[in-house]
Amino acid sequence: MARTCRSTLAPSPPRAASKRRGAATMIYLLRHGQTEYNLEHRIQGRMDSPLTSLGREQAEAMGRTLRQLLEDGHEFEIIASPQERAMTSARLMRDAAGIDRPVIPDARLQEVGCGSWEKHHFASICARDPLVEDEPCFLSAWANYCTDGEGLDVAVERLWGWLCWAGKRDLIVVGHGVSGSILRALYAGEERDGMLRYHSARQDVFHRLDMGWVEEIPVR
Repeated sequence: MARTCRSTLAPSPPRAASKRRGAATMIYLLRHGQTEYNLEHRIQGRMDSPLTSLGREQAEAMGRTLRQLLEDGHEFEIIASPQERAMTSARLMRDAAGIDRPVIPDARLQEVGCGSWEKHHFASICARDPLVEDEPCFLSAWANYCTDGEGLDVAVERLWGWLCWAGKRDLIVVGHGVSGSILRALYAGEERDGMLRYHSARQDVFHRLDMGWVEEIPVR
């Protein structure tokens, strides 16, 4: 698994999450490729910035890796956050995977709102508030100290609603770092502190959600 970190998050996901194991047949969950803001270590949230050349290569590499994993004749819907970095990555991934399906935008998959933190370097946020710097990962820092952002409770309800909608569908999903981490944790039945074990902003791996398990897959 990616980096493990611990903290105390105020809200808990819906209790029903702990009982939801294997509800969807299979979900491949990908993060968008590197953007200009990622390269500059700026917080994006609901903002957008273009993919870098590396980001486009990352999305295409995810598609090539997916192509090796998907069985012939097994149909997957492709769903993405409507934010441009995710939609662009999804189209690049789809083409590299050789999948002849449209990319369907779904606003429930968008990144968490980061309020006044957006567009700023994370280092500058930490400089203003040393307590933020003490947090072990961005997910816990955002949940505990981004007071004008979306908030963990709201994000959990949004992403939990999407998981319930996903039902038995087989899906390829292209989303974001923080919302994707929360989504994986909810799928695995984790509650607040356990969510932090799922925090990952890497763009050289993606995840397979299958029968209640979350598997990290290296991009080749």
